Amino acid sequence: KNIHMKTQLAIQLHNRKIFHHYLKHFSLEQLNAIPEGFNNNILWNIAHTMVTHQLLMYKRAGLEMHVPEAWVTAFSKGSKPERNFTAEEVQAIDAALFSTYEQFEADLAQGRFAAMKPYTTSTQMVLDSVETTQNFVLFHDGIHLGSVLALAKLV
Repeated sequence: KNIHMKTQLAIQLHNRKIFHHYLKHFSLEQLNAIPEGFNNNILWNIAHTMVTHQLLMYKRAGLEMHVPEAWVTAFSKGSKPERNFTAEEVQAIDAALFSTYEQFEADLAQGRFAAMKPYTTSTQMVLDSVETTQNFVLFHDGIHLGSVLALAKLV
């Protein structure tokens, strides 16, 4: 694993620890709350980052994703919360923040992402390798971390 990817993984884990903090320290009501002017909530933003990572890495490499299909539907780009999520769902999402990270680290070490299909994002960025995709994932995490920080002040 090159030094650059090691740094990217450290940043990704750091982001997930921040997301974990919100899932642990905010009430179910706060995690589900959608303040006026927003179309999603803290929980949606956190789960969305994890689902997006799975779609961009695993699906594009033709690999099985490590999140339930129901999460892909509920948290993909263009979706929004249609109902309040349960404490059990929050726990499962929280656990998956770390299990999917560890799985990704292992799969990366095994070179499982060699067959990634190039993908152009909605902002016209071309993701043509695991390295470029991981850079984009960190940028995307940052956008949604910003949303979580804004939502946290309002709930």
